[in-house]
Amino acid sequence: MIAPPCESPFAGRVVFVLGSRRCGTTWLAEMLLAHPEIGGMDATVVLPDNRVPNESVIFGAVVDLWRNACRSDAEGLCDSLGFEGAVAAIRRFCDRMFVSARDRYSPGSTWFLEKTPDNAKRLPIVAAVYPDAWYVEIVRDGRDMARSLTSVHFGPDDVGEAAAEWTRDVIQVERHRWRVPRFRQVRYEDLLISAADTVADLYQWMGLNVDADVRKELDERAGRRVATYGSTDPVGSGKWREMSAEDITAVLTVAGDRLASLGYLDGEDVV
Repeated sequence: MIAPPCESPFAGRVVFVLGSRRCGTTWLAEMLLAHPEIGGMDATVVLPDNRVPNESVIFGAVVDLWRNACRSDAEGLCDSLGFEGAVAAIRRFCDRMFVSARDRYSPGSTWFLEKTPDNAKRLPIVAAVYPDAWYVEIVRDGRDMARSLTSVHFGPDDVGEAAAEWTRDVIQVERHRWRVPRFRQVRYEDLLISAADTVADLYQWMGLNVDADVRKELDERAGRRVATYGSTDPVGSGKWREMSAEDITAVLTVAGDRLASLGYLDGEDVV
């Protein structure tokens, strides 16, 4: 059994969803929350015409504490607590926030799900604070991600910049996945084919029972549109083909190597 850095109400019962923006993290979180044992903040906020992501961004709040704990001169938190004590203090803070969120959004659940895309670039911090957690990374074709991210109001205008963000996040998780023993990677494209089966497999990996009621809830959520931001296009993959040749080249220049290593490129895909 993997031990947390301190006594915890969620020992071995936290799930982190990792992945870049516009790669399906919200959809995957919405699916995982179908299980009655998994609680946390609602994955989406329901608006009249959409469901938009709802995120804690909690590890953005503890970055300064982490930097203070990792000072090369050993001053700061480590001077009083030591490094292990500082990590335990951060864990207690996060657990307290998670308990409050659990009790507000899903009282009665025993697990907690945390999904914030920025966690991908903070994986060393997250892994140190939650070594006992379960980590699920969702990966999407970076060309589709770049097209999607540049189409929403909070994304960059340049597809190359969007592709660079995707590449950074994928590399960051690859580089630090050794820190998290409980790790699985799923593809956005697999969710499109069979979201309910994919998530049911994740439940079983985590030791959670999948009964008829859970399957029914998974099936209902699988077709739920989330984070569309006004788009009426059908959900799907391969929409990058609608981009101009210039934009596709810009994406490949930045992300081509990583797309190839993940199996997203073949000879016909290169412009």
